[in-house]
Amino acid sequence: MKPLLLLPLVLLCLGCTNFPELKDREGPNVQSAPYPKLTPLADVFAVPVDPLYEAAEVESELTDRSKALKKKATALQNAQTN
Repeated sequence: MKPLLLLPLVLLCLGCTNFPELKDREGPNVQSAPYPKLTPLADVFAVPVDPLYEAAEVESELTDRSKALKKKATALQNAQTN
């Protein structure tokens, strides 16, 4: 029970801590740097044009890749070894 009574005192002392000033710690290159270009949020969080079309395109690419890999595997299995 005694530690619980000391907790508010410790928190009060921590709240009175002096924090160092950060203003003068920046280098000259940071102070002279241009402000970053802002992008509209509509462009950042925009929904893809047509997710179904994109899914179909990815599926077709994966199907083609699968066929090519199966063909390559068949060729490797039928290859003659010395």
